[in-house]
Amino acid sequence: MKILRCVLGLAVASGSLAAAEAGNYVESFDTIYNSLTIERNGSVVELRARSRRGEALESAVDLSDPMKLMVAYTRSLYAGLFFQPKPSRVLMIGLGGAGFHRLFSAAYPDSLLQSVELDPKVLELCETRMAFKPTGKMPVALTDGRMFVKRDKTQWDWIILDAFRGGFVPPHLKTEEFYRECAGRLNDRGVFISNLHSGTELFHSDIKTIRAVFPQVVLFETEGRGNVIACAVKYLTPDMTQPQNWATVEKAVAHVFEGRLDLTALKAERIAIPKKQVERARLLTDDFSPVEFLDAMKTNNTGPK
Repeated sequence: MKILRCVLGLAVASGSLAAAEAGNYVESFDTIYNSLTIERNGSVVELRARSRRGEALESAVDLSDPMKLMVAYTRSLYAGLFFQPKPSRVLMIGLGGAGFHRLFSAAYPDSLLQSVELDPKVLELCETRMAFKPTGKMPVALTDGRMFVKRDKTQWDWIILDAFRGGFVPPHLKTEEFYRECAGRLNDRGVFISNLHSGTELFHSDIKTIRAVFPQVVLFETEGRGNVIACAVKYLTPDMTQPQNWATVEKAVAHVFEGRLDLTALKAERIAIPKKQVERARLLTDDFSPVEFLDAMKTNNTGPK
């Protein structure tokens, strides 16, 4: 099937991807999993997913500074450091444009960052358009995230869930049963990190479902973006809902983050759990996970917290 591309404003036909181009372009691709747009303006490349609701920014990279965290919520994912500051084995479900990966690799060069991506086209675009190179320390498995968790026996320090398809997380990655599978793959002091979207009924069901598995959950809201990062652990003590119990990052790592990741500002993103809304929310299970329906129901933000 021919693919229409727009390169420097000229529409051309292409049957395959070539090496990353130097000029500006907009390209669109339809796969069995996604409808994708990739756009380059100057040194910045954005990967977006198209759906009936419009386009959702999946990831971005500045090719002139690949370690720069271009998408705000990727900074918030590093809240996992407050709970497990030495992540030697990290599983990331959802590759996107690998916007998280390069800074992590620079800060933790000896750590394993295993990504799982369902759509081969996403990996192809990462490599040919966003200058991402999988390595032995940053491998990518092309498979379903839940199947990977079920089959792989590694004990992880972090498990990051950031798998979106056209603006939605696949329902089977939103259930109590899946979260229990993730908990079983975490080290005793590991942390489960999930990218949530606020503003709909799904958000409260997400939190309720995560809390059904993990006894301690802390939320961090990316200011003005609608993203909320949930950090969850499976132990009861110490009380990680108290910031005085959060870990500190080693100086050598903090030096890598300098000018790129403000950990003090990240601590200030912590928000309270909306307990009353969460109590009223529906638990998501393998038998009941109407993700798109709940995501379409707007939350009444004027109600009691």
